[in-house]
Amino acid sequence: MVADRLDIRLSGQAQKRGLIPRMPAGERLLGDIETWLRAEYPDELGVVARGSARTSGSPGAPGGARTGGSPGGPGGGIKVRFHPASGPLNLTVDDDGVVTVSAETVSAGPGYHRFVGRVLERLGLDLAIDWSLADAGLAFADRPAIERAYLTWLGPQLAEARQRVRRGGRGIHVGLPTGTTFSVEEAVATTLGPRDEAWLDAAIADPRTAIEVTPWWSDATDGRYLLNRALTLMWLEVRWRRPAIESETDVLDEVHRMLARAYPLDPDLNYPWADWAEVISYRGVDDGMARQVIARAAQQSRVQATPARIGYRRAPVTIRHEGWALTVPGDFAERRTAEEWWGGGAGRNITLAATSTGTGVGRMTAQGFLSQVAGELGPDALYHEAGDIRGRARITTDASSGVEIGILEGFSAVTGSGAAIRIEFDGAEDYVWALEMWRSLAPG
Repeated sequence: MVADRLDIRLSGQAQKRGLIPRMPAGERLLGDIETWLRAEYPDELGVVARGSARTSGSPGAPGGARTGGSPGGPGGGIKVRFHPASGPLNLTVDDDGVVTVSAETVSAGPGYHRFVGRVLERLGLDLAIDWSLADAGLAFADRPAIERAYLTWLGPQLAEARQRVRRGGRGIHVGLPTGTTFSVEEAVATTLGPRDEAWLDAAIADPRTAIEVTPWWSDATDGRYLLNRALTLMWLEVRWRRPAIESETDVLDEVHRMLARAYPLDPDLNYPWADWAEVISYRGVDDGMARQVIARAAQQSRVQATPARIGYRRAPVTIRHEGWALTVPGDFAERRTAEEWWGGGAGRNITLAATSTGTGVGRMTAQGFLSQVAGELGPDALYHEAGDIRGRARITTDASSGVEIGILEGFSAVTGSGAAIRIEFDGAEDYVWALEMWRSLAPG
């Protein structure tokens, strides 16, 4: 643990195997680890991405939860997610049997940290990996130590949020994953929903008040844990429409599954009946639990005319990719890799790539970048200037698919950084929208 974070940084040594003891090849050991994780934790395990040892071993790589390169070189790595509020657990193996693990655990809470510690303990026992306790930090610490570390991190986060609110800030993010900024009118945005200034003052006076916005506080995987897991997905990931890609279907199915498991365990919890019913409608679920949910939602609507709705993605969101920011509809489908961000929906889609720029003597100017990449846009290229930003773009049409679509190809740059954006749109009326999106692209 570093000064202000609850995390895991751990290394271990795999033992030799077989009648004639030999060290398993790194890729073999990595495969055994992945197989073990899938078998032992099928309900908790989310995305698993494979990559080379180099790409997977970078602790805290932004956006790494859902990406990974091709296996290559000695050994390899995987990134796994056990909870939607957490970043990835990065695990790498080399051909000498050295296993390294890194994970940020603070955003999901003490229960999550303890869970990861138990996973690693069991993994070490079952696959004969001896963890180095000398540098284990709080990886295997007891509950009181983990709780203290979490609250020690949380207090300053809340205090900083209050300072920013007093300076006029709104929707200050506390403990949310990086890469996306949500539009929130309340004082702070948390994984389990926004909170007002009165709540913020109370949480600063007693940080344990913030337990209610900690997705995985206790060690138990009980009804509260299941409800909070579903709420995390509803607030952060659900697009409030019918699913457009497979990953969106998986999210909706997990929400319904988690809530349906939670209710029998603890029916007195505060379930989001209206929003749960909305999820059910998008998936067309028709079972006993779904019918009960729809009935409860209808009953709630008769006594509460306009219940507060769950979901940050009901409003626009600001995505960040390689130092550039763009505000897009919250219900856009989305894919991220280390190279590109893609988002789209309803006849519109955007692809964004960005990179740092330099020359042999220093950072490249904005005009220098545009001269290199935008020369083929032709004499009719569109120009854009806003502060230090310089941009060029062109709009063309493409009917090769049988349907004519508009395409904006654009570039924007500041000294030391450049971005490329491609916007496709079906409707002629979206011409202005495409221009506005390109012009709004900015460092952030």
